[in-house]
Amino acid sequence: MIKPYTAFFIPAGCPHEYYSTDESWDTHWIKPSGKSCPDMLKALGFDKPKIFPLSKEEITYLDHCFRCMHEALLSDKVDGNFRASGYLYSFFIELSRLAAKGKGSVQIAPAVTKAIAYIDENYMKQPGLESISKAAGVSSQHLCRLFRQTLNCRPMEYITKRKIQAAKMLLAETQKTVDQIAEETGFCDSSYFCKIFKRFESITPSQFRSIEQAL
Repeated sequence: MIKPYTAFFIPAGCPHEYYSTDESWDTHWIKPSGKSCPDMLKALGFDKPKIFPLSKEEITYLDHCFRCMHEALLSDKVDGNFRASGYLYSFFIELSRLAAKGKGSVQIAPAVTKAIAYIDENYMKQPGLESISKAAGVSSQHLCRLFRQTLNCRPMEYITKRKIQAAKMLLAETQKTVDQIAEETGFCDSSYFCKIFKRFESITPSQFRSIEQAL
């Protein structure tokens, strides 16, 4: 029996059936597709049916990504698909991060789990690869290999994505200035923050905030 605040993953082509035991279900579902999708899912460990028990607090950002995907597809016929793809990527990165903390069932190397925990606590300080590797208990070269196999990115790129993720939440949920958010998320200045944000999100932090406020 699947309890409230639970995510479950069913691979394409896998026979399945589920039903509610009462009338209180509220289910959100995503059916990702695209040429790169199978490789991304496999790299994150989503190659078999999985169940991910989450707390109410942990599911908040996942629900935020889901809502943003839905709104992007409905509100913008020009580039809505591209924006929704970005939110989908953030969704799976967050789900794999929660799984790495031991909340889910994705099997991730212990060194990656330790590295992610260390990054989550220190990303705003821009930790170096050497300190991350030391916290993970492996060499820098081996850690980079594990990150590529598990998350399809290098540790330093993961740090940047983690910082962008935190910045997006602050932009959407607070009235803090771009300068304040840049400082709180560990960017050297707001100009560099805006440059990196646009590289990953294809829009500026201010544009992202405007879109979020309009939803």
